[in-house]
Amino acid sequence: MSTNDRAARAARDGIRVLPLIGAPILPMPEHVRQAVVQAMDQPDPRDTRGLPELRAAIAAELEREHGLRIDPERRVLITHGAMQGLSLVMRTVLAPGDEVIVPTPTFFFDGAIREAGATPAYVPSRETDGWALDLDGLEAAVTPRSRAVLLCNPNNPTGHLPDAATIAAVVDIAARHGLLVISDDSWQHFTFDGRRYQPVEAFADRWPHIVTVTSLSKYYALASWRVGYVLAPPPIIDALERRFQWEAVCCGVVSQRAAVATLTGPRDWLDRTLSTYQAKRDLICEGIAAVGLPEPVRPGAGAFVLVDCSHLGDTPADIDRVLLRHGIATVRGGDMHAPDTHVRLTFGSDEQLLGELIRRLGQARRECREVGP
Repeated sequence: MSTNDRAARAARDGIRVLPLIGAPILPMPEHVRQAVVQAMDQPDPRDTRGLPELRAAIAAELEREHGLRIDPERRVLITHGAMQGLSLVMRTVLAPGDEVIVPTPTFFFDGAIREAGATPAYVPSRETDGWALDLDGLEAAVTPRSRAVLLCNPNNPTGHLPDAATIAAVVDIAARHGLLVISDDSWQHFTFDGRRYQPVEAFADRWPHIVTVTSLSKYYALASWRVGYVLAPPPIIDALERRFQWEAVCCGVVSQRAAVATLTGPRDWLDRTLSTYQAKRDLICEGIAAVGLPEPVRPGAGAFVLVDCSHLGDTPADIDRVLLRHGIATVRGGDMHAPDTHVRLTFGSDEQLLGELIRRLGQARRECREVGP
C-alpha cells in the first residue's frame, strides 16, 4: 500500500505513472454475471465454512488438477481473500513467543505473524542460486521455539517455483522437528517453461500437518470479490471456523456465487489471458538486460520479477526517486526482505505498456550513467 501512496504523490506532481498490474483484470463473462444477478435474489445461508457448492468445486478442482482427494466438508474454509486466510491461520495456530521460519525474499507475512504474537525467523535465498530455497538454512533456523515453516509457492517476489523434491525436503524438515508447514499458493496457475506447480498438500502422507492458503483473485480474476480459501486438517479448520464466526460470521454469498460460476464454468476467457504471461515475462527480462541493468533471474512462475537497480542509485530511497521520476512505481526490495538494491516489477500489463516500461527504464539508466555509476 505504501507503493500506491508514493505513486499517488508522483501523480499529483504531474508524473504519468504507468498502471502496471500483476494478476489479470478482466470483464466478467456472461455466465458469471448471471450467477451474480441470481445470487442477489437468493437468501444467504450464512455458512461460516462457505457455500457447500463452492467448497465442492474447490475439492473437484484439486482432484482434477493434482489428484488430491479432499473432504470439502471437513477440510476447506472460504475466506475474504488469501490475506484474511493467512491472518486467521496465524492467529489460530500460533501463540505468543512462537517462531515462524520464513524463506526470503517473500511476500508481506510479517504483520500476520506479529499480530499473532509470534516472531519471524528469516532464511535468505541467494540470487546466485536462482533464489532457490536454502534447505540447510531452513533446518539450521529451527529452535525450541519454532512452530511453523511459512512458504510462498510460487514465490512472490522472485517467481521461484520449487520442484517436487524441494517441497518434499521442506515437509521432511518439518516432520523431523514437529513443525507445521503453511504455504501461500496464490500464484499456482502462473507457471512457465512447461513446469508444474507442486502443492505441499501432495506430501501430506509424509507429514499431515500442512496448511495451504490460496486466493481466487489471480488466475480466476476475482480480485474485486475478495474470495480465497484455507485447506487444512479438520482440527485446524474447526478452530478457524470458531474464530471466523466471531470476526465476520461468513463470507458474502454474492461473491461466493461468482466464484462457483468461475470454477465450474468455461475457462477459455481465463486461459487466453494466462497464455500470454510467459511471453510477457520474456519481454520484460530481455528488455531489462537490453537497457543496461543486470539481467534478472528469469521467474519460473508468477507475474513479477526482482530487478537489481543498483545502477540507478546508492540507496533504496535514491532508486525509488529515480524510478518514480520516470513514472515507475515498484515495491522496494527491502520491504520484501530482498536486497535493498532490488525492486519488484509486475508484468501482467499488455505488451504495449511493458514496452513503455522498458523504454522508461532505459531513460532512467541513461540519466544515471551521465551523472555517475
